[in-house]
Amino acid sequence: MIRSMRRLLIALLAVALAAPASPAALLTPGRTLTNAAPVSALAVTSRSVVFAVGRTKRDCGSVRLWDTVSRGLWTFGTRTILACEQGPSGGFGIAQVGTSGRRVFWVTNIGGNITDYQLWTATPSRPSPRRLAFESAETGDPPPIVVGSGSREGVPYAIDRTVTFVSDAGARVFRTTLDGPVRLLTTGTGPGDARVLAALTDGSVVTLSRTGAVLRTDEYGTGVRAIALGLVGPLVQVGNAVTIGRPTGAKITLPAGALMLDYRQRAIVYRQGTQVRKRHIATGADMLLQVIPIKPYEPMLFSTDSWGAAWAKGAAVSWRSGPLA
Repeated sequence: MIRSMRRLLIALLAVALAAPASPAALLTPGRTLTNAAPVSALAVTSRSVVFAVGRTKRDCGSVRLWDTVSRGLWTFGTRTILACEQGPSGGFGIAQVGTSGRRVFWVTNIGGNITDYQLWTATPSRPSPRRLAFESAETGDPPPIVVGSGSREGVPYAIDRTVTFVSDAGARVFRTTLDGPVRLLTTGTGPGDARVLAALTDGSVVTLSRTGAVLRTDEYGTGVRAIALGLVGPLVQVGNAVTIGRPTGAKITLPAGALMLDYRQRAIVYRQGTQVRKRHIATGADMLLQVIPIKPYEPMLFSTDSWGAAWAKGAAVSWRSGPLA
């Protein structure tokens, strides 16, 4: 009996030691790199990670592209924000980035009562930044330039009502003018030919094909907080509810204050405070993926697609390939 109890205790101890130390360890880094300043924006496409680095002693901010396979690392745009040392009252920085794998896009902002926004692009083979757009808006108003998440097919961006989709090679795939200003923009592999999803200021959510044709327009009223596109169709968050497919489709209710980040592996990836979590749409199973120490008003520095996920904590960027464990 004593020997049996001893064997049982040893077995239980082995199980305890093998278990994760905490739920936050469920998504552990495969690789991590550290930068000279904190990261302000981040996006993933395939195995490429693009992120914005804040002000350093040398420049007012820059953008970096990290090829996690070859471990190649390129820095762009060290001169695309100027005069930050003068302390502009409207602030400055890079809050939007996107990549198609090799081509990167970013939006710089600097201003006082009026903020100037500039959209830039570059590649490792052509690292000199090329400016695609310049727009201004009253400080505090929504940015007039919106960069969406990218895919291997390209990256979409919107200026007011016009959505442009640019390929990895730099060619314009399409340019489409919608019925109202675009506030949210994303890519994804949707049903049929659906590839781009845009949320307008009036609450309309427009699904575009890979050629820019309007496939459908759904009305959600004002208050659209987040969008994503998957094989299940558009996922649209209004309040704490995420509607799947159409406005009359199934709804998944997230915790109070939560914000959808993406859709992957039949699950909604969302932010709740400093936590990144996922909720399976069929079973309701909910899992903690990461804890990222940011302030409530700061964007969640986490991005994922079918190849893996990346996140930033301060100046450190981490990558993990494979599924969201």
